[in-house]
Amino acid sequence: MEKLYSLFTYGTLMQGFDNPYARKLRLSSNYIGKGYFNGKLFRVEWYPGALYEPDAPTRVHGEIYQLNSLEVFEELDEYEDVLEDEAASLYVRKVVPVRCGQEVVIDCWAYLYNQPVLDLSLIEEGYFKTKP
Repeated sequence: MEKLYSLFTYGTLMQGFDNPYARKLRLSSNYIGKGYFNGKLFRVEWYPGALYEPDAPTRVHGEIYQLNSLEVFEELDEYEDVLEDEAASLYVRKVVPVRCGQEVVIDCWAYLYNQPVLDLSLIEEGYFKTKP
C-alpha cells in the first residue's frame, strides 16, 4: 500500500467538532487547508457519508491534514468502523485526489461511505454541518 500522509476529512473529524478522535487527529497532524473532491455527500444520521465520483457535478467539501505518522489510522479506522471484511465496513479508507485551491491536487486518504445511500438525504451543497 502506498504511504500517503495526507488525510481529507468532511465530517465529525473537522475543526469545530469536539470528540476524542478529532482531538487526536489535531494532535497528530498539521492542518493544511480546505479542499474538495467530486462526489456526493449524504446525511447518514448525526454524521455524513461521502461517495467519490470523479465525474459528478457536485462536490464534497472538507479539510486536508498532513499526518505526522500513519499510526493515527489505527484509532481513526476504529472510529470510522473500517473492518477487515470490507463489505461489512461502514466506511472504507481510500486514496482520492483532493483539490486544494485552483490548481493544486493532493492525493489524500479519505473515509468513504460503504453502505447503500438510497434512503439517505443528499447534502446538495456538499458541506456537512451538525444540524440539517
